[in-house]
Amino acid sequence: MVDTLVQGVDAGEYIHVVPMSPTAVRPFVLPGASYDEIFRATVALLGLLRRTLLEAAPTAAGRIAALGADERMYPLFMDGAIEEDYASCSTRPDVVVDATGPKFVEFNIGSGIGGVVDTSLHSAAWIAGFGGADRAPFRGADPLAVRADSLVRAVKALDLKPAVAIVGTTRDLKGHQPTRYYDVQLAHLRKRGVDAEFFEPEDLLDGLGLPGSPRYQLGLRHFTIPEWRALGIDLSPLRTALDAGCRLIATQTAYLIANKKVLGWVSEGRSWMTDKDRETVERYLPWTRVVGDRPTRWRGVSRSLPELLIQHPEEFVLKPAIGMSGQNVLVGRACDPVLWRATVNEAAATESYIVQEYVEPAPYVMEFADGEGTGTYEAEVLPVYSPFVFDNRPAGCMVRYLAPGQEGVVSVHGHRALSSVAFARR
Repeated sequence: MVDTLVQGVDAGEYIHVVPMSPTAVRPFVLPGASYDEIFRATVALLGLLRRTLLEAAPTAAGRIAALGADERMYPLFMDGAIEEDYASCSTRPDVVVDATGPKFVEFNIGSGIGGVVDTSLHSAAWIAGFGGADRAPFRGADPLAVRADSLVRAVKALDLKPAVAIVGTTRDLKGHQPTRYYDVQLAHLRKRGVDAEFFEPEDLLDGLGLPGSPRYQLGLRHFTIPEWRALGIDLSPLRTALDAGCRLIATQTAYLIANKKVLGWVSEGRSWMTDKDRETVERYLPWTRVVGDRPTRWRGVSRSLPELLIQHPEEFVLKPAIGMSGQNVLVGRACDPVLWRATVNEAAATESYIVQEYVEPAPYVMEFADGEGTGTYEAEVLPVYSPFVFDNRPAGCMVRYLAPGQEGVVSVHGHRALSSVAFARR
C-alpha cells in the first residue's frame, strides 16, 4: 500500500493524505486511448459550451437574462478582452462511463473548482509508492503543476510582472494548519519564478497595496460567489481590487458557461454547429434539456416535456441549473414519486432545472484492504471521473465513487463518496 505521508513541494515538508474507508490499494488505471479520449472530449465540449454562451447575447447582462439568472450572483465582471479570453481557462467536468463510452453529465468551470490539491497529492502518493514516475506502470499529470504553468503563460500573455495572488479563504477548511492547503499551491508557482501570496478577502486591499497600483496584477480566483455569500463574506474588496487593475481568473463569465442550462442548449443543438460538432454532442453528452412547459423530442417522438418526465421517471435525472456537490439532484428511479412529480412541476414553472437522460454506469473492479491488515478483496464500484483541464492542457483526473454496495448521488460533500485518481496505463 502507498504510504499516506507524501513529501511536499518544499524540501522536508510532509503532507498527510487522509485515508478513506474502505481503503483502496491501487488507483484507477484506464487504457491509454480511453484516458486520452476523455481529455480530448473535454476540450471539444468546453469549446461548444463557451461558444453557445457567448453567442446567446453580445453582453454579460444579455447572457444573464438569457439564462434567467440572478444578476446579483455575478458582481465581478471585468472590462476588456480578458473577461472572455479567460472564461474557460479552468474546468473539471464529471464523466460517467457507460457501455458505449464516456458521457459528460456536468461541467464545473472556473478556478473555484474543488479537488485540485487532493488530486495532486493523491497522484504524488501513488507515483511515489510505485518508485517514481519512471517506474510507475501508468502516466498522468499533476493538476497543480499544469495550473501553475497556465498562470505563468497568462502572466506573459497579459504582459504583467511574474506575480500571482491566490484569493480564497480558510473558513471552510478543517485541520490545525488550514493555510497549508494554499501553501502547497503557492509553492508550485514560486518554483516557476513567480512571486505568489495568499490573501483572505478582508486582507486583499492591504495586501495589494491599495489605493495605488496593485502589487499583484493577476489573481487566481479560488472561490465561488454562492459559497462566500453563504459564509457571510463581503465581496466589495474584490470589486475594489478589480477596479484598481487587479485581474482575477478564471473570470466571472466562467460561471455563466457553467450554468447547466448551457449544457441543455448544446444538447438540443445550435444552428451554427457543424456535423462534427453534432457528432461530438451525440457521442459524449446524454440527452439534456432545460425543463419547461413545452414540447420536446425524445427517442424520435415529440412529447410534452413535463408529461414525459412524470410518466418515465426511471429514465431521467433532475438537476438545478445552478448548484454543486450534488445538492437537490433527484435520480428518478430512486426518488419518491410525490417528490419527483412536485419537483417536475416546479421546474416546469420556473425553468430553473435541467433534465438528463439517466446514464447507466459501467462497473469498475477495485481492490480494497480487508480491514484486518492481512489481505485484500475485489469489489465493483461505479466511478465518476473528473478530468482537470487548464488552458486546454490535460491536468490529471480525480475519481469519486461510493463504497461497494452503496447507490445514489456520487459526491464527497453530503454523500460521503470516496476519492481517488485515474491514470493511463502505459
